Amino acid sequence: MPPCRWVFFDLFDTLCTVDEEVYYAGKKAAAEAAGLDYQAFMAAWASTSQEASVGRIKTPYERAERALEQLGARERRSAAEVARLDVETIQACVHFYEGAEEGLKVLRERGFSLGLISNATATTAFAIGPLGLRARLDALIFSYEVGATKPDPAIYQAALRRTACDPSHALFVGDGANHELDAARAVGMGAVCMDHAVKAHSFRNPDTLSDPSHPAVRSFEELLALPDLAGPHLDD
Repeated sequence: MPPCRWVFFDLFDTLCTVDEEVYYAGKKAAAEAAGLDYQAFMAAWASTSQEASVGRIKTPYERAERALEQLGARERRSAAEVARLDVETIQACVHFYEGAEEGLKVLRERGFSLGLISNATATTAFAIGPLGLRARLDALIFSYEVGATKPDPAIYQAALRRTACDPSHALFVGDGANHELDAARAVGMGAVCMDHAVKAHSFRNPDTLSDPSHPAVRSFEELLALPDLAGPHLDD
């Protein structure tokens, strides 16, 4: 593989873990606030996921409003409360994996530029500040801004254009959901599976996992030990 200059990370189940208990407790609170059956609310919420992930639903309020309308609930106050709980929940349930913060710091010290390529809705933006991601990373590429979700090559190509990085000088690190590693490799990037022992399994579709042939690490300590991440060869 040519020398790596940019390391791009997936967000969920790679840099950060999602506390599923906290997440679903927040959604139950949202259903109760709107006076709706929890299962019906979750089905309506899930039905808005793709549009929210590609930016056709642009705000947490708009997503809440769209989901509630499906169930005949059109009160603005209910939509506002569901949106508030959506933001509050993501801020409470998303946390860095052990070693992630230090790992990013070490990679920066070694001379790498760092980026993020994430399938996400506008709600994710409200977790960016508390996590300090804009200070830790050099480029953040979200599907809701780009208009394409992994594994669409458009999201990887947007990241490469924004960073002026040749794909042969980029490495993508992800947990492998949504065929993301296969897609990164298809556009010419290197790909490594971050296989944490703890994942948010309720969000994972086993039918869309990346091919198991990708190199894998189980921690940031193992990632930092990869020969390709010893440091960029800037004179090549």
